[in-house]
Amino acid sequence: MFKRNITSLSSMRLLMVIINFLIIFFYSSVFLLGTKYIIDNNLSRDFLDKINYIPRNPLFIFFWSLILYYILIFIIYNYPEKIKENRILNLLYSLFELIICFLIIITLYMGYNGIILLVFCDTVYRIQKDKSLNWVIGILVVIYLLGSYEVFSNFLNMPNPIVYFEIFQSAPRGVLYLIKNLAETINIIVFVLFMIIYLVDQLQENERINQELNMINQVNRDLENYATITEKIGESNERKRLARELHDTLGHALTGIAAGIDACLAMIDTNPSATKQQLGVVSKVVRQGIGDVRNSLNKLRPGALEEKGLKGAIEKMILEFSSVSDIEIELNYKLENIDFDITKEDIIFRIIQESITNALRHGRATHISIALSMIEQSLVLIIQDNGEGCSHIQYGFGLKQMKERVGIINGEVEFNGECGFKIQVRVPLMRGEIYD
Repeated sequence: MFKRNITSLSSMRLLMVIINFLIIFFYSSVFLLGTKYIIDNNLSRDFLDKINYIPRNPLFIFFWSLILYYILIFIIYNYPEKIKENRILNLLYSLFELIICFLIIITLYMGYNGIILLVFCDTVYRIQKDKSLNWVIGILVVIYLLGSYEVFSNFLNMPNPIVYFEIFQSAPRGVLYLIKNLAETINIIVFVLFMIIYLVDQLQENERINQELNMINQVNRDLENYATITEKIGESNERKRLARELHDTLGHALTGIAAGIDACLAMIDTNPSATKQQLGVVSKVVRQGIGDVRNSLNKLRPGALEEKGLKGAIEKMILEFSSVSDIEIELNYKLENIDFDITKEDIIFRIIQESITNALRHGRATHISIALSMIEQSLVLIIQDNGEGCSHIQYGFGLKQMKERVGIINGEVEFNGECGFKIQVRVPLMRGEIYD
């Protein structure tokens, strides 16, 4: 549809080029033949009485107007490609067309200004996507409205072009006026058709852009839903894996312990020494079970925490987020004299991870600040982003998980969505976790 409209605009412009050539040829021929008619019929005195200024040589008018029109058409159809991307050169190119157009109008004694409509159409055709188009169109409209003999005869010395039509007798004069009015009317009609096609094209283009934007928004919503579903599936799979691990380790250990204790109960009265040996076996099973459970839980701990500690793990996570997005994350870490237990480290790390994810996915933030410090024997974590925020906080899965995790370590968490989104966590520290 878009290509078809461009072809229609090009066809309308070509038609205007042909019509304007015929009109300019008609006017210059009237001046040339009118002058010959005046000489042949000895009407020079009457003609000079009707005009205020001596006209130029009609041959000059004839050839000069056609030469200028040829230059204008050459400019229109030889538009350099390198100018298209330069706004200033585009404006200068349109200004040059306008100057040539104005010279043609002056050459014809301001008798015909419809050629401005051709320059108007060519300007629209060339720079229809440029915001400067409004300025160019405004200038062309002003020139078209003021470009008449009645206006410019007050500033320029020129004869009235209507006199060349009036010197003929009534029959040929009527034919000339008929041709003049018909040609100029056709030119205006073609111009109106050009503008209608252009406006329809713009409406279709805007509709197409809106459809593409709606499609992009739909894709974004689908991706968000897919990410949420994937997250839920991942959580479900992790729960199943953990359940299997605990079933295989803790379940096996508890079953063995139960069987051992039953055996001890059965023989404690008759064979105390054998009971003692059996309790030793049960003790080993208990220790083995504790080790298996610990190993299963350690698999849930991020590897970066094991390798780099809390600060190094946070810095690594920030680097990973920054490398795949345009977000800027600022870390202010002031916990150099604190030795966390594993549970607190895990929870703090997960809260920061979830906060950055939410700021990117939901808040569309571009900057996040993370501050960790110790205030009055408590760890204070403040995460602030510049995202969209929210007037009413809805506790989804992520925020509920934060509250539950902070509750595990006897901490408190507050959310504020007024200016971006802010999360403040306060966790009491044990005496053994703080050292000099």
